[in-house]
Amino acid sequence: MNYFVLASKIPTQKEVIDHIKEELLHSDNYFSTYQPEILRALLGTALSVCLYFLFTTLFHRLLNRYFRPSNNWKKQMTEALYPAFGVLLTAVAILLFSLPLIRTFEETAAALIVKLFYTFFSLTAAWGLLRSVNVIDGNIRHLAEKRDNALDNLTVGIIGSVLKAVIILTVFLFIGQNIFDINISALLASAGVIGLAFALAAKDTVSNFFGTLVIVADAPFRIGDRIECDSVCGIVSEVGMRSSRIITDDGTRCTVPNSLLTNAAVFQRNRKGHLKRVIDLTLVYETTAEQMVQAIDILHHIMDDFHGPDHPDFRPRIYFSSLGSYSLNIRAILFFKTESFEEEEKLVNELNFLILKNFNEAGLKFAYPTQMLYISQSP
Repeated sequence: MNYFVLASKIPTQKEVIDHIKEELLHSDNYFSTYQPEILRALLGTALSVCLYFLFTTLFHRLLNRYFRPSNNWKKQMTEALYPAFGVLLTAVAILLFSLPLIRTFEETAAALIVKLFYTFFSLTAAWGLLRSVNVIDGNIRHLAEKRDNALDNLTVGIIGSVLKAVIILTVFLFIGQNIFDINISALLASAGVIGLAFALAAKDTVSNFFGTLVIVADAPFRIGDRIECDSVCGIVSEVGMRSSRIITDDGTRCTVPNSLLTNAAVFQRNRKGHLKRVIDLTLVYETTAEQMVQAIDILHHIMDDFHGPDHPDFRPRIYFSSLGSYSLNIRAILFFKTESFEEEEKLVNELNFLILKNFNEAGLKFAYPTQMLYISQSP
C-alpha cells in the first residue's frame, strides 16, 4: 500500500513541464520588472573591474617612479598592501551598485549575500595583513643575517608564524561571531577540552614546543654556534619547533629534543668568531723555576697572535696551574680565529708540533704518570 502512495506522489511529465513553464514565466517577469536594477548591477560590476585594472597599472608606474631601489622597505610594504586595498575598493563599489538589486531578493537570500560580501571584505583585509607580515619578516631576516646583529632567523621565523596564526584565527573568529552569529564560546570550550586531551596524549611534543619558546626567549645560543650538551658537541645547524639539529666534528647530524636543551647545562664553545681551546701541559718535577718561566715564555711566543692579531678580549692566558701528584702543570687558554671543525683540526695539529719542537729544543721534559717505590730493610 505504501508503494502506491509513494508512486502517487511522483510528479507526472505534464506536471514537470508545467512547473518549468511557470518558473520561466516568473523569471521573465522578474527580469522585465527589475531590468534597471539588473543593468545597473552588471554595468557597475564591469566598471569597477575596469577601474581596478586601471588603478593597478597606474599604481605600478607611480611606484616604480618614486621608489627606485627594489629593496626599499616602503616600496615592498606598498606593493604588499595595494592589491588588497584595490580589491576592497572594487568589492565595495560592486556592493553599492548591486544594493538595489539585492533588495529585490527575499529577505533571507539578501541577508546571506550581504554576509558573503562582509566575509569577502574580512578575508581580503587578512590577505593584506599577511602580505605585510611577509614583508616585515623578510626585512628582519635580512637584518638577522648581519653578523653582529642580536636577532636570529629562528626568532624571526617563529614571530612571523605566530603573527600569521593570530591574524588567521582572529579573522575566522570575527567572521563566525559577527557575521554568521556562530556561538564562539561553545566552540572555544570544546576546543579547550580537545586541546587538553591532545596535550595529555602528546606531552613530550608539547614539552619540546615550549622548549623552543624558551630557546627563543632566553637565547642561550644561536644558529651556527658550537655548543656542548651532555655527550653531544657540535655546531647548531637548525632549531625547529620540536628538536634542534647539531653537526658534530665527524659530520654526523644529531637531533636533540629542545626540552633537553632547556633542562640540561649547555656550554657555548665559540664567541664572536673565536673558538676556545684549553691545553694542559705536564712537566716533570725535576723542572726548575727558571725552566717553568722559560716554558711559559715559549708558549706565549707560539700562541700570541697565532694566525693573526689577537683581539684584546681573546688574548691567550698561560699560567702555572698546579702541583700535580706526579707533574708540574701548565694551563694555556687560547682562542682560535675560526668556527670550523676542519680548520680547528689543522690549527691544533700545527700548534702541537710547535710546542713539541720548541720544548724539545729547550730541554723541557713532559711528565707522564709514574710511581716511585721506596723499600727499606729492618736492621
